[in-house]
Amino acid sequence: MNLETKKTYYIYMLLIAILLVGATLRSPIASVGPLVPHIKSDLAMSNTAIGFMNTLPLIAFGLFSPLVPKIAAKLGIEVTLLISMFILSFGVIFRVFGDSTVLILGTLVVGIAISAGNVLTPSLIKSTFIKNTGFVVGLYSITMNLISALSSGLTSSIANSGTFDWKFAMQLWVIFPVLAIVAFFLRLPQLKVKENLTFGNINNEIATTVWKSKFAWAITLYMGLQSLIPYSLFAWLPQILETKGFNGNQAGWYMTIFQLAMLPINFIIPIITSKMQKQSFLTLTSGIFLVVGLLGVLLINNNWVIVFLVLIGLGTGATYSLAMMFFVLKTATVKKSSDLSGMAQSIGYILAASGPLLLSLIHISEPTRQEAI
Repeated sequence: MNLETKKTYYIYMLLIAILLVGATLRSPIASVGPLVPHIKSDLAMSNTAIGFMNTLPLIAFGLFSPLVPKIAAKLGIEVTLLISMFILSFGVIFRVFGDSTVLILGTLVVGIAISAGNVLTPSLIKSTFIKNTGFVVGLYSITMNLISALSSGLTSSIANSGTFDWKFAMQLWVIFPVLAIVAFFLRLPQLKVKENLTFGNINNEIATTVWKSKFAWAITLYMGLQSLIPYSLFAWLPQILETKGFNGNQAGWYMTIFQLAMLPINFIIPIITSKMQKQSFLTLTSGIFLVVGLLGVLLINNNWVIVFLVLIGLGTGATYSLAMMFFVLKTATVKKSSDLSGMAQSIGYILAASGPLLLSLIHISEPTRQEAI
């Protein structure tokens, strides 16, 4: 294998690794929502405990994200991601072997591992795919949301099949971190090569330390608000739909439809964004989609709810892709990109963690309110 062929091989292997990491970032969380009735029945968990468990990954993102760039600075981005995939694999398998305490601890481990992928993948894309950033971010976003969507529908079907239990359905998604580990191992010889990770000023609007930048704080707030909606829905949408009269399988597949609606926009938005100087129109439009979609889900009790779930999917896909592109386009170096990603995801996910908890409190109070009526 000549030098050029080796270089091409390692680049494609890195792309595969990035896509596989993307496949791990939501599926271990999105697969939990459809299993809530089984978990409550089998482990006797209250709505409060379920709400806390669903919030734990976001809390882990918030607490661990600022540490990830420091770890990566010592070990390297890819080695840090490789270690995180081992930890994630352990967490996904471990969390079903025990009572509710083990499930909660395993979920915390899953959240810690995923935070590394959340923070470092945009920087890894920036460091390698300079001329095709939008395209690769699009592929990464599509992979993440496609596998997340499939995890919701398939997890529900498997758990309700009568052949496998909910524990098997939850563990099934360990396959992607394991495949990511294989991909990173195949790149190990290339990890020894040190490359220049400093680039020119690409639409750069953050010239100072990210914690002192007003623009970085704006991105952080945007990251938190856009994350609050999907993670709240991952945790509680199946339960919300079941209260509207849909059965468990319908609720699981409706959740899949919501996530599949993200896919086209996941691919298109990064490519468009990479060619634009300002993204104000895109942020406004995606926000309108989210508002209309959420109102529809709140008010509609029949199959027309699918239309509004699609609107939420479009809005969520656009806002997430925009956030990822901000980490890449608004920084001049890979280190600054990693720092911004760590800051935005730290504070942003702590803000987002309020969503599942708030919905759990509403769910608890709902029977009381109906009795009062």
